Amino acid sequence: MISRYPYTFKGARLELNLILILVFFLLFCSSCRKKQIQPIKDNTQAIQNPLPTKEENIQESKENFFLLPQKPVSLNFKYLSSNSKIDFTDGTNEEKFKATMRIRKDSLIWLSLQASVGVEGMRILIDKDSIRFLNYQTKTYQSFSFEQLSEQYGIALNYNLCQAILIGEMPIKEFDEKKVLKDTSHYIIRQRIKFLQVDNYLRLQDSQLEKLWISDTERGSQLQILYSDFQPLAEGLFSDKNQITLNYRNAQGVFQLKLNINHKKTKISNTPLDFPFNVPKKYNRL
Repeated sequence: MISRYPYTFKGARLELNLILILVFFLLFCSSCRKKQIQPIKDNTQAIQNPLPTKEENIQESKENFFLLPQKPVSLNFKYLSSNSKIDFTDGTNEEKFKATMRIRKDSLIWLSLQASVGVEGMRILIDKDSIRFLNYQTKTYQSFSFEQLSEQYGIALNYNLCQAILIGEMPIKEFDEKKVLKDTSHYIIRQRIKFLQVDNYLRLQDSQLEKLWISDTERGSQLQILYSDFQPLAEGLFSDKNQITLNYRNAQGVFQLKLNINHKKTKISNTPLDFPFNVPKKYNRL
């Protein structure tokens, strides 16, 4: 029998080192591989020059610090919805997906993920305590608490981080406003949490987050997110295009994932949205 699903939605796997704040997208995409992902051949080049727009190192010293004139932009809403197209590649596989996203601010994130033919393959629900996966093809259900993930990766992962990444805000709000770096086009807020260095690149004219660059100094992984094509939304701006590049290493070698997300028809509302997530009794709980 020929399956009506051209893509396989196997069990989500926690095999990446630096996907903490993108775990719901990258776990899903990594689980959809048709072929075994192949390492990058030139490991040295991949780690030393992992991203095409990596900025020159800016020395942290008193004379290089600036006072941030405007606080980072924050999007004000009760409910947000968006339709998205997702292009994913790991160097071996290339996949295209569609996603419907709904957010109840500071409370729930709901994602419905489909293959390009329009058949729903997976639902993801993120709340204050956990991330849950409902796989319609394999008829399985998985749940990971933020406490589990935080313990496994040694950093505090929480709902606020997930929401901030999706709507294009700084994932870590706390910083010293008097110790901000600056280049020709951005204010740079540098934060360190254990073995992670987080650089937030804010536009000079309005303090809008335009680039997020995270380096794992312990494992040698790097993550970059570029936000672009900003559109007015309520009293703020929303990035319709997100370009994500992740370099990570494990025992098999050095790997690279690329994810392009194009949001369409993004809306905010005070009218409550539905967040359906019911696990059928016959589904296998992993």
